[in-house]
Amino acid sequence: MKALVFNCGSSSLKFELIELDESLRGRKTLARGKFEEIGEHATHKFIAPDGKEVSGAASVSSHTDAALNALSWMQSLEGKPLANLNVVAHRVVHGGGEIESPRIADETVMAALDRASQFAPLHNPLAISVMRAVKERLPQVPSVVVTDTAFHRHLPGAAKTYAIPFALAEKYGIRRYGFHGIGHAWMMERYGEITGKNPRDLNLVTFHMGGGCSAAAIRGGRSVDTSMGLTPLEGLVMGTRSGDIDPAIVTWLATNAKIAPAEIDRILNHQSGMLGISGSSDDLRELKEAADKGEPRATLAIEVFCHRARKYLGAYLAIAGQCEAVIFGGGIGENADFIRERICADLEWMGLEIDRERNRGGSGKESRISSDQSRIAIYVIPLDEELYIARAALRLLDGTPQA
Repeated sequence: MKALVFNCGSSSLKFELIELDESLRGRKTLARGKFEEIGEHATHKFIAPDGKEVSGAASVSSHTDAALNALSWMQSLEGKPLANLNVVAHRVVHGGGEIESPRIADETVMAALDRASQFAPLHNPLAISVMRAVKERLPQVPSVVVTDTAFHRHLPGAAKTYAIPFALAEKYGIRRYGFHGIGHAWMMERYGEITGKNPRDLNLVTFHMGGGCSAAAIRGGRSVDTSMGLTPLEGLVMGTRSGDIDPAIVTWLATNAKIAPAEIDRILNHQSGMLGISGSSDDLRELKEAADKGEPRATLAIEVFCHRARKYLGAYLAIAGQCEAVIFGGGIGENADFIRERICADLEWMGLEIDRERNRGGSGKESRISSDQSRIAIYVIPLDEELYIARAALRLLDGTPQA
């Protein structure tokens, strides 16, 4: 079975053509690629079935152009890897309150995603435009939507409700939706495969740490709390996002600093986080190098980042119940061993003990990094969102229940 996956970012587009066996576990990548800085300075990198790489400047002015360019390239390849394609699957950031599981991308679903765009204006419209263009080019192939919010659909009322006037929240759909659900779901599913356990029996805490960061408490295979909320701004400290702040800061800045709401939004999303604290970079590698040289604000940025994550780890161990494992994924979670060590250090009294040597050798690959004595396991599980999306889409087509 073949699935073509499109994953839209705000200025990028990734795609992967995946062939899976009947169990959906045996996987072969037939073609993949990525466009970055879509627009005037766009670049692309394609990798063909034989491993040959093509890269350079790309003449694409939009995500739609990029998707159609990718299709044309795959259709031109020898061996016709797009032949007998079973499904095209699309990652969409926000499903709102209507799209809470993988769905066939018909007009009803597209309209619901349009309505959810109010909460993800930088992402949803781009994914919708790509869906429409690809459906027009491949009209006989089913299109499936997999949203980042869907995994968090089981959040209980206590976790998803903001303590604002109920009627106001209900009128405008203001609640905690959660994000990075595809990544959290992948870590849970893959951990189940590694350990031979049914995901429905798992209690976990998962950390999705990259440019954006979030944590999830999973109980019985379901997300029961997560750090991101109405938008991806809430929760952990991130590269350029503030994460949790006192909401009165917004009104204080508007009233006393005379900063317009749109500018405050830009500050909190694009000028805050580790960039805002350090004043120099949102790249953890650069901050680590500066901190090692004694730069105090770079040091503080890393300390704040880890402190916030430790707070969520403790809280989510309480929420998840008798937790079996803590899992790290994403660019930072997978590769920054010093961040994992700081988050998990000195928690033996909670049953969590990281093994320093295993941790140092565990970056960038699936590995257990906890000690043999640790009651709660600690794992690194690299994300494979495209494979998860492909599996979810094919399960929908054959009627298999979703996680």
